[in-house]
Amino acid sequence: MVRQVVVAGGTGEVGRQLLALLAACPDSSIRALVRRPGSVAISANITEVPFDYEDAAAYLTVFQSPCDLLLIALGTTRAKAGSDEAFLRVDRDYPLRLISALAATHPKGRVGLVSSVGADRGKGLYLGAKAAVEAELTASGLAHAIARPSFLRSERSEFRPLEVLVDRLISPVWLALGRGLFPRSPGWWRWAPVHVREVATALLEASLALEPGQRRILEGVDLHPGPVARWGR
Repeated sequence: MVRQVVVAGGTGEVGRQLLALLAACPDSSIRALVRRPGSVAISANITEVPFDYEDAAAYLTVFQSPCDLLLIALGTTRAKAGSDEAFLRVDRDYPLRLISALAATHPKGRVGLVSSVGADRGKGLYLGAKAAVEAELTASGLAHAIARPSFLRSERSEFRPLEVLVDRLISPVWLALGRGLFPRSPGWWRWAPVHVREVATALLEASLALEPGQRRILEGVDLHPGPVARWGR
């Protein structure tokens, strides 16, 4: 049976990894929502769907076709968005609209959401947005998996000094200490930097395995299968 998958945020770091993994799944048909055609790498089972996130009608239209799994990897930064309101539209409002539309049209559908460590406390602009989306997802009744990564590691083409500092200096030390001294520590791994590939892999596997009504939270050791598998939980 072919799985029908919709991906929102496929141009982001985690989103690109999700699409790469899905491209290797011949039993899945993927629709990647894009603002501009040519934004994502397409394959035999991946189709770009031009989508206007500001158009309220577009949310129901996209789910007129079957959808077994919705993957949400939308996100921006306050600096890139330009204002609190613009940031909240991307990180909070668009995911809320997608979840609401899926629940209304395909109540048996499943959702995989990229959130953030600390979203369970939900203080401040960034975490408050993530917390609002998680709360809506829980209230929707949809089966869902939520990934709560800490600092994301990637091979981003855009130069960000803080990310380079963390990735090259802090991450190796943090991960080495965790593997050597704290392989079973939930707190240590909860805050450990994690590669976007590991986040995408864990989220996709968990989302595809969801049972009706099931809720899964992935954080810490759930997102670091390599170190934990090697040194034990």
